[in-house]
Amino acid sequence: MVIYARYSDQKQDPSSIEAQLGLCRDFAASKGWTVAGEFTDAMISGATKARDGYQAMLRAVDAGGADIVFAEALDRLTRDPEESHALFKRLKHQRVRLVTLAEGEVSNIHVAVSGISNALYLEAVAFKTRRSILDKVRKGEIIVGLSYGYRVVKVHAEDGTLVDRHWEIVDEQAAVVRDIFTAFADGHSPKQIARDLNERGVPGPRGGIWRDTTIRGHYQRASGILRNALYAGVLVFNRQTFSRNPADDAKRVATLNDTADWVRVPWPELAIVPQPLWDRVQQRLQAIRNGAASTAIRDVRPWEHRRQHLLTGLVVCAGCQTSLSNAGRDYLTCNIAKLSPTSCANHGSVRRSVLEGIVLDALCDRLMQDDMVAAFIAAFREAVQTDGQEQTAEQRRLEAELRKARQDLDGLDATARQGRLTDRLHRVMVELEAKVESLEAALASPPPPLVVLPDDLASLYRERIADLAATLENPDHRIEARDRLRPLIERVAVRFGTADARGVEIDLEGDLVALLSLGLGANALKAGAAGAAGLREQVRSVMVVAGAGFEPATFRL
Repeated sequence: MVIYARYSDQKQDPSSIEAQLGLCRDFAASKGWTVAGEFTDAMISGATKARDGYQAMLRAVDAGGADIVFAEALDRLTRDPEESHALFKRLKHQRVRLVTLAEGEVSNIHVAVSGISNALYLEAVAFKTRRSILDKVRKGEIIVGLSYGYRVVKVHAEDGTLVDRHWEIVDEQAAVVRDIFTAFADGHSPKQIARDLNERGVPGPRGGIWRDTTIRGHYQRASGILRNALYAGVLVFNRQTFSRNPADDAKRVATLNDTADWVRVPWPELAIVPQPLWDRVQQRLQAIRNGAASTAIRDVRPWEHRRQHLLTGLVVCAGCQTSLSNAGRDYLTCNIAKLSPTSCANHGSVRRSVLEGIVLDALCDRLMQDDMVAAFIAAFREAVQTDGQEQTAEQRRLEAELRKARQDLDGLDATARQGRLTDRLHRVMVELEAKVESLEAALASPPPPLVVLPDDLASLYRERIADLAATLENPDHRIEARDRLRPLIERVAVRFGTADARGVEIDLEGDLVALLSLGLGANALKAGAAGAAGLREQVRSVMVVAGAGFEPATFRL
C-alpha cells in the first residue's frame, strides 16, 4: 500500500502532513498492511492534479507498486469532482483499493457525494476570499499587485498589529509618471515617450527598459501607465476572474469581468496625477480608439488571421537575444534597439522572405557538413552493432532459461505421474508453466528492425531540403512543407548591418536528429513503424556517445 498526504496553503500548519502520515501508519499497522511508499504535497490546492507528489503516487500505482491507496480523507487526494471519478476509475482498473480514514473503503457513492461537496466547498472558498478582500480594502489595505510609483509600507491596524498592505508614493517614480502623462497629453506617442525615457536612462517598472506597451496598456483590461486609475486616486480591483483550464489544470486562465462588477474605491492620498491632466489623457486615448485607423484594425481583426511563417517564433536578435518583432507588413527588426539604442546596438531590419531564403540556403548547403555526417554514421553503426550483440546475448540467455524451465517441468510431471503430487508441487508446476509461456512469447517476438543509414545521407538530405524549399512556393502544399522544415530549425540569431550583400549575418542552430531523419526519408519508412519511431532514441544515444560536437548543428553565415 501507499500513503498520500497534503495540505493546501502556507496558513496551515506544515506539521499537518506528518500528523496525517502518522495516523495512516498507525491504521495500516493495525491492519497488518505494509507501507511501500509515502507521497506528499505541501502548500498546494487539491483542486489541481498538477502536484508532484500526487503524480508520483499515480506513477507508482501504474507500475504495480501498490494494492491500496490510503489517505486521511478523499479530499486530501483531490477536491476536483472530475478528478475524483477519474482517480477511482483508474485505481479500479488497476485492481487497487482506495481507502481513507474518514470514509473507509471508497465506493462510487463516496466519490459522487465527495465530488458534490468539494465543488460546493471550492465555490464557498472563492466567495469568502472575495468577501475578505473587499473587507480588507475598505479597512485600508491594498490587495492588488504593486504599481509603479509606489512602495509597500507597514502600518498599525486597529488591533495594534503591523499590516504590510499599505502603500506610499515614491517621489522619484511619481515624477516619471507625471512626465509620461504630460508628454502624452501634449501629443507624443507611447513609443516616443518610451524612447525618451530609455535615452535618459530611467529604469522601467521592472528595472529594464521602457516599452510602449507598458505605457499604452490595454483598453479592455484598463492596464498600463496611462490607464491606471490609482494615479488619479481610485483603486480598481476585481477586474479579472481566474480559473483553471480543464484541458490543462496546471494553467490558471484570467477572464475579464464585466465592468459593472469592477470595484472602485476612492484613495485620494495615493493620487499622483492631477484630475485635469488625467481627464485630458483619457480623452486622447478614447479619441485614438475611435479614430479611423484603430477602427479599421478592429474591423479587420488581423490577430485572428495571423499566418505562421517558416521562422515564426524562431528568430532572435543576436545583440540582446530577444525575439525580433514585426516591422510593417513583411519586415523583422529588434524592438529593443528601436526603443533603447543603449541597450541594444543591433539596428536594422530584414525582409522576412529574404531571411527565409538565407536560412533555406544554409539548411541545404552549410548546416550538415560531409565530415560531420560521416563521423555520425560511423558512431551510429558502431552503436547498432553493439546493440545487436547485446540482443543476441539476451536471446541466448532466454533460450537457456527456457530449456531449464522445461526440464524442471518435465521432472515434476514425472513425479506427478507416480502419484506423489502435493499441493506445493502443484503450485510450482503452475508457476513453471506460466514461466515457460512467458519465455516462449518473448522469444517469438521479432526484434525491432534496424535502421540502416546510407553512405550518401548528406546528399539525400540536401535533395529533400531543395524539394521542400521549392514546395514552399506552391500555395497548395506550402503549409505541409513549412511544417516539415520548422522542426529542423532550433534558433536563428540575426545581426544587422554587416558586409553581407543582403545586409545580415545569421547564427543558425539546427536539430541534428531532425536533420538526419529527413535525410533517411523512405529508407526509414521501410524499416517499419517501430524502427522509424525508435530512430530518434537511437540517434540521440549515438549523439551522446559521439560527443557534444554533434549537438546542436551550428554555423555562422
